[in-house]
Amino acid sequence: MAIIGFWSGSKKETGQTLSITSIATHMSIEHNYKILLIDATFDDDTMERCFWTVNDKKSVAQVLSKGKLDISSGTEGLLTAVASNKITPEIVKNYTRVVFNNRLDVLCGLKTHSPEEFTRALIHYNDLVKTADKSYDMVFVDMEKTLKYETTKLLLEESNLVVYNFTKNRKQAEEYLKYMEENKDILKKEKMMPMLSNADDNTLYNTRNITRFIGERKEIPAIPYNSSFVRVASEAGVANYFLKTRLHQNSSNDKDAMFQKAVEHACQKIIKRLEELKYKV
Repeated sequence: MAIIGFWSGSKKETGQTLSITSIATHMSIEHNYKILLIDATFDDDTMERCFWTVNDKKSVAQVLSKGKLDISSGTEGLLTAVASNKITPEIVKNYTRVVFNNRLDVLCGLKTHSPEEFTRALIHYNDLVKTADKSYDMVFVDMEKTLKYETTKLLLEESNLVVYNFTKNRKQAEEYLKYMEENKDILKKEKMMPMLSNADDNTLYNTRNITRFIGERKEIPAIPYNSSFVRVASEAGVANYFLKTRLHQNSSNDKDAMFQKAVEHACQKIIKRLEELKYKV
């Protein structure tokens, strides 16, 4: 059982949500793990759109004010259970949406545009994640960027492995080093895994150079930019994309096959690091 948090200190676009979604989806298909993918970001339905057509948003306040469990309300209803001390691993499962039966479940983000509502609800995420960890092999958590929210710090501390996302950008690499230096109590070096998103090895700041710049001994994983994947991620097509692409993964010149190989490499890096940290998954 392991909790893997995806996070970045940068306020800029890092490709974090598409990276965690691609890795969790691929791992659920190619590896024998039961996975829960949690969206803990604010006012961002990117993850949900990867798998489903998004419906009208519903205020979290409307749900929490009911004072009862509402299975149709998804994450909002689950957080009501947490707040009422009625949370169990079985209840977590009841509120998720299934992508692949017994392989990949998704807990979509809160349906609110209000920072105040998000802050009030976010406090319960730590208990939610710890409970989910009891019934899944891996719990992937897409976290809100920076350390603005106190609960983000708690989720980072609770995570067994933290994947820090940044793009092929010197400034974001410098931000990573700064965060690591100034937040050693939260961002412990041994459980951090830097990873490039939207990578392009034809630029100056390629994977090899970024790896050297941030002082890593081994080359960090990198998820390349892929226009086909970006398109299907906005059209609820991620699950079918990975099922289809795996049939052509032996093609060395196919861009989708190369993308899948890069995602598999990232999966292997995560599995190996968890093994090194003595977490059995």
